[in-house]
Amino acid sequence: MRNIAQKHTFPRLTGQRVNKLQCPPGKINLLYGPKPVFHISHGVAGEQLIKSQQVAVVDGANRFSPHAIATIARRQHVDPEEMLGRIVVSRAFTCYQMESAVTDRTPAFLNNHDCPLLIVLGPLDLFYDEQAPMRDVHRGLQHMLDTLDALKKQGVAILVTSQQITAPHGRGHLFTSLKTKADSVYRLDVGERHFALLMEKTNRKAEIINSNSLNPKQIQSSNFKMIKTKSTTGVG
Repeated sequence: MRNIAQKHTFPRLTGQRVNKLQCPPGKINLLYGPKPVFHISHGVAGEQLIKSQQVAVVDGANRFSPHAIATIARRQHVDPEEMLGRIVVSRAFTCYQMESAVTDRTPAFLNNHDCPLLIVLGPLDLFYDEQAPMRDVHRGLQHMLDTLDALKKQGVAILVTSQQITAPHGRGHLFTSLKTKADSVYRLDVGERHFALLMEKTNRKAEIINSNSLNPKQIQSSNFKMIKTKSTTGVG
């Protein structure tokens, strides 16, 4: 894993407030939905970095943005370079690299650093590669999920963020496996004039935060209507 501070294209984040999604220690939290879920993940990371805490990121979807973190820092009147210096990123470009990043490099880093938060971006994207044999996919994903479970037992707060996409034929069950492993599951619902963070599964009492007509581009700075709902299917 390495420190990363190069500029990366990312949609402009508006406002100074970050989302209401909480990542308690010793829990696996799954957030999924359309692309703005990655805005939320950066907001969660920013909250921890502003507190002078370290954050580890495993990126399997090429979605991590140093520029977004720097934007959050400037709005909080914090030195961007100082904030970026507290985040370490491991990128993966194949399912084998993704497995290694989560099961080898991440535990080694967390065992030697005081890092309370792990964010995993696009955990399944590379496992959807149809060139990867299903035997390797099943083994690698199970190894990855077992490692996340072990890390949470060590008290690490884990946020897994997955964009809602259509899985290739025969691989839709991978998301079900990921969802089953999570302690809390949140789905981001975005409409033309609203958005809501829906609790589908949680070990905590559902929190309701009111929201009015909202611009989806302001997701990171606005309140969520958070309600408990039944699980949905058909997600990649």
